[in-house]
Amino acid sequence: MQKLFKGFKKKSQTKPKVNNHVLTGEKKQKQEKQQKQQKQLKQSKLFSLRNKIFVAFLIPILFMIIVGYTAYEKAAEGMNQKFQESTQQTINMAMNYMDMSCTYVQSEGFRYAVDSALEEYFIGMLKKDKIAQSKYISDTRLTLMAAQKANPFIENIHFVTKAGIPIISTATTSTEYDGIYNEYYDDMIAISEDGRTPPKWVDEHARLTEHMGLKMEDYFISYQMPTTSKFAYIVIDIRESAVRDILLDMDLGNGSVVGFVTNTGKELVQENLEEGEESHLNAQEPVFTDEEFYINSLASEELSGAKDVIFQGKNFLYLFTKSEISNMMLCALIPLEVVTGQAETIKTVTISLVIIATIIAAFIGLLITFGIQKNMKTISRKLNEVAEGNLTVQVNAQSRDEFQGLAKTANNMIANNKKLVTKLSGTVKQLETSAGNVNTASEDISNYSGDITRAIDEISEGMDKQAEHAQECVVKTSVLSDKIKDISQMVEAVKGLVDQTERMIEQGTKIVQVLSERAQETSNITARVGDSIATLKTESETINGFVQTISDISEQTNLLSLNASIEAARAGEAGRGFAVVAEEIRKLADDSSRAAGEISRNVQNISAQTASSVASAKEAENMVALQTKAVSEVIQVFEDMSKQMTGLFENLKEIANSTEAANKDRDDTLDAVENISAIIEETASGSALVREMANQLLNSVDKLSETANALDEDMQGLKTEISVFKID
Repeated sequence: MQKLFKGFKKKSQTKPKVNNHVLTGEKKQKQEKQQKQQKQLKQSKLFSLRNKIFVAFLIPILFMIIVGYTAYEKAAEGMNQKFQESTQQTINMAMNYMDMSCTYVQSEGFRYAVDSALEEYFIGMLKKDKIAQSKYISDTRLTLMAAQKANPFIENIHFVTKAGIPIISTATTSTEYDGIYNEYYDDMIAISEDGRTPPKWVDEHARLTEHMGLKMEDYFISYQMPTTSKFAYIVIDIRESAVRDILLDMDLGNGSVVGFVTNTGKELVQENLEEGEESHLNAQEPVFTDEEFYINSLASEELSGAKDVIFQGKNFLYLFTKSEISNMMLCALIPLEVVTGQAETIKTVTISLVIIATIIAAFIGLLITFGIQKNMKTISRKLNEVAEGNLTVQVNAQSRDEFQGLAKTANNMIANNKKLVTKLSGTVKQLETSAGNVNTASEDISNYSGDITRAIDEISEGMDKQAEHAQECVVKTSVLSDKIKDISQMVEAVKGLVDQTERMIEQGTKIVQVLSERAQETSNITARVGDSIATLKTESETINGFVQTISDISEQTNLLSLNASIEAARAGEAGRGFAVVAEEIRKLADDSSRAAGEISRNVQNISAQTASSVASAKEAENMVALQTKAVSEVIQVFEDMSKQMTGLFENLKEIANSTEAANKDRDDTLDAVENISAIIEETASGSALVREMANQLLNSVDKLSETANALDEDMQGLKTEISVFKID
C-alpha cells in the first residue's frame, strides 16, 4: 500500500481546481453533437424504417401483379385462339352444308336437262296434240312438286321454254305463260363475265319473275342451266327461308352478325340479339359489301380467314369462308367483348385481388409503422430526460413486443444509475463530516487523498463509459429484434399470397378441365355424324340393288313385249290389238330402264357426296382431337405453376426457420449485456472499498485540518456535478 501511495504522489502534487472554460467547451460540443445528429436524421429519412416496411410489403404485391398479368395474357391468347378456331370451323361447316345442298340442286337440274322426254316437249313435238301436251305438263309439274317437297332448299323449279311452248313451273298450274327463252338467254349473257357463257348461279331473274308474277323475296339465289338441245333453260330457285334457317342455327354470341353474300352484293343477314334489344343495323343499307375488310376478303385467294376489324366504331372479329360451288361467301362479325369475355373476367378478378392486397398491405404497414414510431418516440423522449439528469423517469412501451423488453432494460439501466448517484451523494456527505472533524493533516496525506480522489474519478468515468457501451448494445439488440420481427411478418404475408395464388391455379385448372370435357363431347358428336353418313352410304348401296332389280324386270318385260309382238304378227288382223298392247309394254320397259338409269346416276352422285362428307367428318374429328391435346397442354402448364408455388412455400419455411435462429441469437446477446452490467456493479463495489481504505487512512492521522479544507473544495465540485441528477 505504501508503494501505491508513493506512485500517486509522483503523479500530482497540486490541488484540483474547477475550470469554467472547460464547462463552456463541453456545452458547445454537446450542441454540435445534437446538430450533427439532426443532420444525419434528415439525410436518413429516405432509408427510414417506414419506407423499408412499405417496400417489403410492395415487393410481393408487385410479383402478384406480374403473375396475374401473365396469367391473363396467356388465358386471353389461348381462349381467343380456341374461340376463333371453333367459330371458323362452325362457319366452314355451315358453308359445307350449303354447298352440299347446292350440289343436290345441281344434280336435280342436270337430271331434267338430259331428260329425253322433256326434250321432246321443249322442241315442240307435243304442240299439235293439245290434250297430250296439257296432260304432259300436269304430270311433269307433279314430278317437279315432288322434288320440291323432297328438298327444303328448293323454292320453285321453272322450265323456261321458247316462244309458242308454255312454261312449266311449280309456281303456277296455268299453261298460259308463253316461253321467253331467247329474251331470258340474252339477259343472262348480259350479266356474264366473259359475255359468252351465262352464269350458273344468279341473284335474280327479273324478266322471269315479272313475266310470271313471282316475288323476288321468296328466293335468295337461283341455279340455271340449258338443256342439251339448247331449247329450254332449267331454273331452280333456292328458298330464302331455308338459307336463313342456316344462319339462325349459328349462335356466335350476343351482338354477332352473320350473313350470306353473293359476288354481286346481295346479302341475307341475321343479327343475334337478346330479347328486347334493338338492332343497330339499317335494313336499307348493306352490312358487308361496302366495308373494306369484305372487299379485301373477296379479292383474296384464300377460301377462309379471320381478322380484327372496326365496324360501326366498335371492335369485331371478322371471319369469312367462300363457297366452292356457288358464287357466295359466308361472313360473320363477332364483338371482341364476346371473344375475350372469359379473359376479361380473369382480368377483373386479378385487378380486384391486387387492389385489395395493396390496400391490406398498406393498412398493415401503416399500423406497424405508426406503432414502431410511437414507441421509438416515447422511449427516445424518456432517454433524453435521463441524459439531462432526471433519474426518476420510467420508460413505458405500449406494445407487447421487443419494445417492452427494451423499456425494461432502459428502466434497469436508469435504476442502476440512480443507485450509483445515491451512493456517491452519501459518500460526499460522509467525506464532508470527516473533513469537519479533521484539523490538521500532513502534506503527504493531502497529496495521497488527492491521488485517491482522482483514481476514484477515473474509475467512475470508466464505469460510465461501460454503461454507455452496455446501452449501445441494448439499442442495437432492439433494432435487430425489430428487423427479425419485420422479416417474420413479411414471411407470413407472402405465405398468404402463395395460398391465394394456389387457389387461383386450382380454379383455372378446373375451368380448363371443363373445356376438355366439352371438347370430348364435340368429338363424340362428330363421330356420330360420321356413323350416320356411313349408314347413308349403306342405304345408297341398297338402292343400287333395287335399281338392278328394276333393270332386270325391264329387260324381262322387253323380252315379253318382243314375244308378244311376234305372236301378234303371226295372228295377223286378229292380233293387231294385242300388238298395240305389246308396244305399250315395250315403251313401259324402256321408261323403266331409263328411270333405273337416272336413279343409278343419282345414287352415284349421292355416294360421291357421302364419301366427301365422311372425309369432312374425319377432318372435324381430327380438329377436335387437336383441341383436346391443346387443353391438356394448358392443364400441364397449370400443374407446373402449382409445383413452382410449392417450391416457393418450402423456401419461405426455411426463411422462417432462419428467423427463429436469429431470434435465439438475439436472446444470447441480451444475456451478454446483462453480464456486462453485473461486471459494472462489481467494479462499483471495488470503488467503494477503495474509499473505505482512504477514510481509514485519514482517521489514523491526528492532524488533517488542511487536508480537510482541500478535500472540502474537491467535494464542492463533486456536489456540483451530482446535483445535475434528479433522484427524488
